[in-house]
Amino acid sequence: MSQPEKHTKDKILDAALDLFCVDGYSTVSIRDIGKAVGIKESSIYYHFKNKEDILQSLFDQSEQWTQMRKSQFNQALDAVSEIECEKFIFAGVAYLESYLLEEKINKMIRMLMMEKQRSLKAAEIYRQLFFTVPLEHHKNVFTRMRDKGYIAGDDPELLAAEYQSIILYVFHKYFSGPDIASDAERAAARLELSVLLKRFFKQHIQTAYG
Repeated sequence: MSQPEKHTKDKILDAALDLFCVDGYSTVSIRDIGKAVGIKESSIYYHFKNKEDILQSLFDQSEQWTQMRKSQFNQALDAVSEIECEKFIFAGVAYLESYLLEEKINKMIRMLMMEKQRSLKAAEIYRQLFFTVPLEHHKNVFTRMRDKGYIAGDDPELLAAEYQSIILYVFHKYFSGPDIASDAERAAARLELSVLLKRFFKQHIQTAYG
């Protein structure tokens, strides 16, 4: 694919996601997407078979982003010899801000929140994005931490569920509304999450060193 073609394809995906997360996937047409990009409908069909193909491409992008974040985190975990509270909190806050609030992922989440009431496929992808995939990742992380002696005898699956519930509690408390969160709300979310993760650390990780 030439650079101009890739640029056009990316613009189509960006415009489609912008429309999907505001109006919902079901109500947006190929014509709407073409108007947003400033191209004819026929030009969109050069890059995508149909609207479902556009949606699948957006899902594929989010999966690539998720895999990249998981790989980066695992590399960072391999590089440390002990888990420090400050770095543990930083990792949790980064998960919120650099993943759930990352612009494209957050737009995908907003779209899925609307569409999961109308589409079984959207509901399944929502569960994967919010629960299945992160829980499996957190379980693997806590298993490795247990095997390295960073946590003392807890069930990694239960730890993963507790950890994820903390993240999602803060996310939904501050960022589930229709408007973009203010800087003050982001700061409040960051502070509350830090307090909750510090408590989690003291309960499940710090005892392994004590």
